[in-house]
Amino acid sequence: MGFSGSFIVARAGRPLTELAAVRAADCVPLWSACDGEWQILEVCPIADPDSSIIDETRASVLVCHVVDSDFATVQAASPDGLSWQCALSPEMARGYGLPGEWIGDAAEVGERAAAWARGAGLQPDPLALRAALVAECDPLAEDLVFALVHALGFRFRDAVDLEPPTV
Repeated sequence: MGFSGSFIVARAGRPLTELAAVRAADCVPLWSACDGEWQILEVCPIADPDSSIIDETRASVLVCHVVDSDFATVQAASPDGLSWQCALSPEMARGYGLPGEWIGDAAEVGERAAAWARGAGLQPDPLALRAALVAECDPLAEDLVFALVHALGFRFRDAVDLEPPTV
């Protein structure tokens, strides 16, 4: 059994765990890393932050849901309305029964993803982006999430394990 959880990428002046949209998701934060004000937060179980996260951060947001380390669904949105979605490890996602419209065409998704990244002030790598969109997990879908995030232009570092909240 693999990992099932989410990666949330957003720009905020405070930890993502402090955002109301993330707190409302009822998830346990596992670790986070930064790239300037951009942050990536790993949470478990699979969690969707409230759509108000864009209003709260006034920035683009990327959410990747990993299913049993086999595939990941990806959703991205921005304050100006540009959005896109896809599945990483597309053949595995099809095997799970994910609809084709969710998987998308890699070339079309790649163009939308690159435009989204440029709109967020990033410098995407189109070749690496296409490679991440067509690759199958080997062995973990989490690796594809990191390949996608890197291809979009994020350079996360200084990851820290987070203490689970006390109940």
